[in-house]
Amino acid sequence: MQDKQKGQRLNVPMAANRRDMLRAMAALGLTTGVLGKFGISAAFGADFDWKKYAGTKINLLMVGGEGDDRAFADLVPEFEAQTGMTIEITAPALGPLIEKSLQNLQAPQSAYDVISYLGFLTTQQVGAGYYEQLNSYIDDPGLTPPDWDFGDFLQPALRNVGIFDMASGTVGKGTDVYGVPGTHSGSAIYFYRKDLFEAAGLQPAKTWDEFHAAAKALTTDEVAGASFIGANDFSLALVDWFTRFITIGGTLMTGDPHTKDFKPNVDSPEGVRALQMMIDLLPYAPKNVTKYGFAENVDGFSTGKIAQMIFWSTIAGPVFDPDKSLVADKTGTGPVPADEGQTPRAIQGGWGIGIPKNADPAKKAAAWLALTWFTSKKVNNYLVDKYQIDANRTSSFTDPDLLAKFPYLADSLAAASSAESLATARIPECFQLNDVMNVEFNSALLGIQDAKTACAKVQVQWEDMLRKAGHLA
Repeated sequence: MQDKQKGQRLNVPMAANRRDMLRAMAALGLTTGVLGKFGISAAFGADFDWKKYAGTKINLLMVGGEGDDRAFADLVPEFEAQTGMTIEITAPALGPLIEKSLQNLQAPQSAYDVISYLGFLTTQQVGAGYYEQLNSYIDDPGLTPPDWDFGDFLQPALRNVGIFDMASGTVGKGTDVYGVPGTHSGSAIYFYRKDLFEAAGLQPAKTWDEFHAAAKALTTDEVAGASFIGANDFSLALVDWFTRFITIGGTLMTGDPHTKDFKPNVDSPEGVRALQMMIDLLPYAPKNVTKYGFAENVDGFSTGKIAQMIFWSTIAGPVFDPDKSLVADKTGTGPVPADEGQTPRAIQGGWGIGIPKNADPAKKAAAWLALTWFTSKKVNNYLVDKYQIDANRTSSFTDPDLLAKFPYLADSLAAASSAESLATARIPECFQLNDVMNVEFNSALLGIQDAKTACAKVQVQWEDMLRKAGHLA
């Protein structure tokens, strides 16, 4: 194809189907607007009609309390006007969501046409065969908007929640798609108060020793030198302990659940040290940090009472909202600290969204249309702009207007691109294992037991659970 304006030939690789072609176009940086000059967008989108399923009611089940539900609720009128469909959103907190999801997925017919699931539960829910395979929907130009751009999704996020090989029971393997990233993806990054560090003559921490030293130096009667998730909360282990553990050289699991030698290393020297590092921060943390979850940390940081923390970037993003934060212009971000010679990285987080296999068959195509609408570039940009929620799309993280407004997005994208998947997410018992860890680690932070004892207890309980589940001989 010849671009008459520039006299350049566009070499678009041959592709087996629409999905592969769109991926190839994205790799070349070709937008649907550019390709429209050559008639390509028309070829892919001629049969597409947003009003094709007008009059259909869609029931969506998603998590509440992380901001995504507010953003989706904002957009319902626009969705209904564009599609002619109606949508009812149910958004319980995480625990009730998991319970309600499983009840519906295991029922003769799901009451929900679209369900959002946590990436840590992909093996449990997608691997159990509960979700519709989506390849045929993605490849059908009559069902998928021509500008939806499947190739724009963050690839680590897509592998984490969307791709699953049923034959081997392996998440992220193969080409079969059962969900797409949504409502948000992301990892944890380092948040710090630029003004406090500058006043103290300190540089943002690059190592854990520097993080601890800064916590000590910046602690005053009004400001805690550092904070973390210290409550019996699922992110106590997933963010604060795991980030420290892998960046000081720890490996959570060895072996493979399929060969029944899947063994934990929680009681390793790195496991004990990672927990001890948190215990050692207690004198410089908020007084009630052992009760701190998401809200307490974000509120404390936003009101100027915390100097630094490691946190989910999508949860702490609102500290950059000047209407909600006293330190929006005083906050800096960067990669998480790491020991010398280690790579800064944190855990792979995020959500998937899919269509239950047992949903009403007559509504599945309409459900797919709704799914594509709420995972579009436009909606992703809105989530970032209005609520500072991490997106699922590279284009949102790199949007010039959003970057100018929220420079931390560059660090969020880097973290999401290099994040480490939780090894225990390979098995359905992931959350049960995490629950055990949080109980014992919170107990250690409360001073009821030391770090070595807590890690040893987790090790014993994990090995017992893994043997009972058939993952460890």
